[in-house]
Amino acid sequence: MHRAIAATTLAAFLIAPGAGLQAADQPPFVINAVLSTTGPAAFTGQAQARSLQLVEEAVNRQGGIKGRPIKFVVADDQSSPQVALQLITRLIDQQASVVIGPSVAGTCSAAMPLVSQRGPMLWCMSPALAPPAGSYVFSSGPTLDAAGMALVRFMREHGWTRLAAISSTDGSGQAFDHAIAFALAQPENTNVQMLLYEHMNPSDISVAGQVARIKAANPQAILTLATGTPWATIMHGISDAGIDVPIGGGHGNASYEELSHYKAFMPRELYFPGLASVAPNSVGRGPIQQAQDAFFAAFQRAGLKPDIPLTTAWDPAMIIVSALRTLGTSASAQQIRDYVLNLHGWTGVEGVYDFSDGLQRGVTVRAIVIDRWDKDKETFAAVSRPGGYLR
Repeated sequence: MHRAIAATTLAAFLIAPGAGLQAADQPPFVINAVLSTTGPAAFTGQAQARSLQLVEEAVNRQGGIKGRPIKFVVADDQSSPQVALQLITRLIDQQASVVIGPSVAGTCSAAMPLVSQRGPMLWCMSPALAPPAGSYVFSSGPTLDAAGMALVRFMREHGWTRLAAISSTDGSGQAFDHAIAFALAQPENTNVQMLLYEHMNPSDISVAGQVARIKAANPQAILTLATGTPWATIMHGISDAGIDVPIGGGHGNASYEELSHYKAFMPRELYFPGLASVAPNSVGRGPIQQAQDAFFAAFQRAGLKPDIPLTTAWDPAMIIVSALRTLGTSASAQQIRDYVLNLHGWTGVEGVYDFSDGLQRGVTVRAIVIDRWDKDKETFAAVSRPGGYLR
């Protein structure tokens, strides 16, 4: 059976009359999450945890799930694949039906084989994961291949066709490597040249040698493909070398807290393949914009500005809530998975979701908008149309 949810569902859900009503006085229904709230990926995991709190507040203002409040319970995997595996194993023993997380590619990759065929349903927050079609594993946002395509397209349309890149050797970096190779293989990028591709170990405290070689190659722009602390090491090295060219970053670093923390060595021109919900007015008027208006209002009430880590958890959590409101809180992992796989036309803040393509994420490159980080104003500005095309 195919389920279609009206395009205005999310917007109406967040701003409908009666928003001040509380869920009935019942024990909350727990939705488990495994996120990296400490360790190298803490900037990302902490933001995702905060986003889940906002979803919890929004859902409970509207009466929860069939009158029952929800509560997201977050377990910290310490940015460690081994710890993530232990936590997921514990949740399997507890017969959890659905888990949000883990936060990044390495921890998601560790957990995926454990749940892929039998559940619980796992919604990884990293777009770097490539879950098997029809499995119990889903991934947040468009593929990294789509992000790489949008970023390289944006640079090419700017005339920056002589590129260099440096990535980490962990799961995130390897996924970025594939994304850039995918982008460069597209016919539209035949005139884009990758002058030099360097790598660094996530535990490295300096990339001076790699950056010196990049500087000697004299690229028009540099792609920096790592997440969290390794990315900071790369950016510090570029700053120390006095390189002043446009920089493209992996969108896992498009965090207000992280970028503010690293402000001293951020470049003048820093671009991310961002999600459509990071900057207001990034899409034209219509159902997506309506959903985003309600989304931005929810963040404004909390005194927050959404960035990519804050955004990635929003639509997946809302889709899971939608499933539970339809199926009931006793729904099995299989029922929730099948509900999601049969969603067509569900409109969220990233776009209109359709899971029929087998990619287990629901949105495509059209959900990506290139965002520029203004380090003086400490804000993002959308500088492309959806897909990375120049405005």
